[in-house]
Amino acid sequence: MSITYFRLGRIRGVVMKKEMNAFDVRAMVKEMQALIGGYVDKVFHWDRRTVLIRINAPEGRRELLFKDGKWLHMPKDRPETPDTPGNFAVHLRKMLGNARVSEVKQQAFDRIVTMTLTTRETTYQVIFEMFGDGNLVVVEGGKISNCIEQKTWRHRDVRIGADYLYPPTRQDPESMSLDDFIKAVATSTSDTVRTLATAVNLGGQYAEETCLKAGVDKGRKATQLTDEEKGRLHKAMLDLFSELRDRPDPRVYYEGDYAVDASPIPLKQRNGLESEQFESLSAALDEFIYAKAPEEEEYRDDELERLQRQLEQQEESIERLTAEAETLSERANLLYQHYADTTKLLAVLKKKAEELNWEQFREFVSPLPFFVGLDPQHERIVVRIAGLEVPLNYTVSLEENSDLLFKQAKELKDKVRGAEVAVQETEKRIEDRKKQGELRRKEAKEKVRPTKQFWFESYRWFITAKGRIVLGGRDARSNEQVVKKHLDLADRYSHADVHGAASVIIKGGEEAGEEELREVCAFALANSKAWGAGAAEGSAYWVLPDQVSKTPAAGEFVPRGGFIIRGKRNYCHHLALQLAIGEIEYQGARKIMASPPETMKAQSSRYVLIEPGEMDRGKLSSQLSKMFEVPEEEIARILPPGNVRIVQVVGITEKNE
Repeated sequence: MSITYFRLGRIRGVVMKKEMNAFDVRAMVKEMQALIGGYVDKVFHWDRRTVLIRINAPEGRRELLFKDGKWLHMPKDRPETPDTPGNFAVHLRKMLGNARVSEVKQQAFDRIVTMTLTTRETTYQVIFEMFGDGNLVVVEGGKISNCIEQKTWRHRDVRIGADYLYPPTRQDPESMSLDDFIKAVATSTSDTVRTLATAVNLGGQYAEETCLKAGVDKGRKATQLTDEEKGRLHKAMLDLFSELRDRPDPRVYYEGDYAVDASPIPLKQRNGLESEQFESLSAALDEFIYAKAPEEEEYRDDELERLQRQLEQQEESIERLTAEAETLSERANLLYQHYADTTKLLAVLKKKAEELNWEQFREFVSPLPFFVGLDPQHERIVVRIAGLEVPLNYTVSLEENSDLLFKQAKELKDKVRGAEVAVQETEKRIEDRKKQGELRRKEAKEKVRPTKQFWFESYRWFITAKGRIVLGGRDARSNEQVVKKHLDLADRYSHADVHGAASVIIKGGEEAGEEELREVCAFALANSKAWGAGAAEGSAYWVLPDQVSKTPAAGEFVPRGGFIIRGKRNYCHHLALQLAIGEIEYQGARKIMASPPETMKAQSSRYVLIEPGEMDRGKLSSQLSKMFEVPEEEIARILPPGNVRIVQVVGITEKNE
């Protein structure tokens, strides 16, 4: 059995947000209305499923970021982009350059956003699909011009040159009447929260939120709900949409120093967690994406992966069958809503079919304004009634046509009930498999144990030979935290002479000597873009705490994670870009540390010296994990930002490797 690593969306028992949901998308589409009337400036593409569209909007330049195929928002600060655009970005620039944003909308209540762009010659739809692995599709004249990934689904093809079809849509829960809500709940054999998530189309998080707001046990069978409870659930659901529409209050929720969720409205299910308000969901997502918790490692096997894919397919099947059943029922009801006209039409068609041959019959029906298509082999015509295409057998009555549609809808609903039972069985098998995986994980942990964890490991860190703690930011948010939470008057601040480098501080730095401060500067340089650029050496400086400010002077701008340095900078030049990864003892515990070489030599007899090179970080993590007998993740978190080359291995024999 093949056992590998996978990532859990959890931290300390708190479920962590892994992607946007349909509520987030609805809120984001509302914010994106600010783009209407703007013009596309440039397009960037990197990391396979990340696209940035720069738009000169009416209120100023905006960046629209589609990240990892899962997140769509407008960050305040421009992300780092490739110096040279790839083929996909070049093609989009040619098509969309200077195109005007004329519309932004959500497709039904799906995780799909369509942005319509117009030029003098044509109209494009840029479609952001945030389900599955995610995709960006460009459509012109109904046909796909380009996309990140070409893929065939059961109900549609996403391929260049093919007609673009949205996935089968379901009723928007915001427009669901109480009667429709009760009908949807009545057809389910699942518990209340799963029924709201699938049959009502709320999704898991907001199904749970609806139960909490309504005061209904989410685990109760939907068939056991009283009419009064159904009414409370329906009202709670509509209240969520009302709050989303009229009183948005975006929040980011934290567990300790880590962000675990971002939402457009406050969530009862997150009560007890620290939260921070933001002016927009874009700002909240910007914070969340770069401050989310490191994902814990767990084990998985091929069978668990297969079961999880099977569950996704079963849930997709339920959504598709439910949508098709709703459409069939709607068609059947339309026949009765237009009873007189439809009855008259069927009578005329039946008479003409008896009098005319097939070609004559086709010539008769084709000019009719409601005509869509003809299937003579099955004696069926497709007509448009109230905007919906309805197939009719013109040899039988309206009642028989309607009965057939209702019968087909019932057959699909029966399939849905069967699929819901299958989902429950698959969920149980997944749960059993996870328990088995937990046992395997415990067994593996006995072989490869992580070292003791300390508070400073949420940052880049090392311990000087004098025992002083050095902290560095990993990203914009932790750069802010390093300074705002940990920089005291007795400390010293360091920064590489490179734009966008980490903020680094040494605790108790007022007592540090010249060599110790030089090592702090070397650490700041190693954790900057200079490493990824393959530089051999560089410069960094240190300053006093009162020289570090977040307050800009007139005309200055301070980006997130950045600071203004005023006064004299104490430079250290000709710093070699090298780090040592080695084993030390700290407060009686074994630790694996990355530090400047001189620091490591004073504390360890077992270490590996590295510098910028061609070796992938992942490969080095694997090698060092075996050398030091710790999890790969522990090594990966202390490595510098770029590829490496091993310069020297000290104190580690072939046997250790």
